[in-house]
Amino acid sequence: MLVIRLARTGRKKSAAYRVVAAEKSRAATGKFVEVLGHYNPHTKELVLDKERIATRVGQGAQPSNTVLRLMVREGIELPKWAKIEQKQRAPKKEPEVKEEAVAEVAAAASDDAAPADAVDSTQVQEAAADAAEAATEAEKK
Repeated sequence: MLVIRLARTGRKKSAAYRVVAAEKSRAATGKFVEVLGHYNPHTKELVLDKERIATRVGQGAQPSNTVLRLMVREGIELPKWAKIEQKQRAPKKEPEVKEEAVAEVAAAASDDAAPADAVDSTQVQEAAADAAEAATEAEKK
């Protein structure tokens, strides 16, 4: 089965890519059937032979996800069966704030002789850090 994919060329740390039609079982930079264009990611230069790509896709060649995105960027009409896969990224973890730590900081702030708005922010930060350390030590045990 033929695939249309990128084959890396260029020097070390200065990549350029050929858009090639190759057998799926071959290595990515190995022997290919035909060069269909080239792409330089540093200058964003993209040259595609639209007629040859349409011919190869019509013959059943499967474009890779990256080549599909480049085809869309160049304005080449995709076949109905070709779908661009979106990466599934895990949601970023937000730092957990222990409710106990917040309660201890609030209690420490209310115990001080100074009014609540006059509490030094470093005291609050130190109290929160101490509470977090105590919580992690409790989890380890």
